[in-house]
Amino acid sequence: SSSDLLVGQSVVAIGNPFGLDTTVTTGVVSAVNREFRAGTARTPANTPIRNVIQTDAAINPGNSGGPLLNLKGEVVGINTAIITTSGSSAGIGFAVPADQLQPAVQRIIWNDRQEQQAQGGR
Repeated sequence: SSSDLLVGQSVVAIGNPFGLDTTVTTGVVSAVNREFRAGTARTPANTPIRNVIQTDAAINPGNSGGPLLNLKGEVVGINTAIITTSGSSAGIGFAVPADQLQPAVQRIIWNDRQEQQAQGGR
C-alpha cells in the first residue's frame, strides 16, 4: 500500500522515456505527502497537486502514467511529473499514490463490466 511507504525506501519507476520502450530506473522515496505546483498545456499554471510521493528515481518525459513499484513489485504510485530546468530528470520526480487512485480504478472496472453486460457479455 502506498500509505505504508517510508522515506528512504527503494522504488522502481517503469516507463517509456523519450520513446524508449520499457525503461526501468531505481531510486528511493525522498518524501511522502508532498505538494507541488504544476502547469502544463492541460493544466493551468500553479495548479497544486497534493499528497504525492517524491522520488529520485529517474522520471523523464514519457514515464508519466507508468507505475512506481516497491521492491515487492506492488504498484505504489503512478509517475506523474518532474521538476526540471533542462527537460530531463534532475532527481525530483513525483507519483500520485496508488491508494489515492484506487477509487477511480474501481469505477473504471465497474463501468467496463457494465458495458460488457449491456453488449451481451464477452
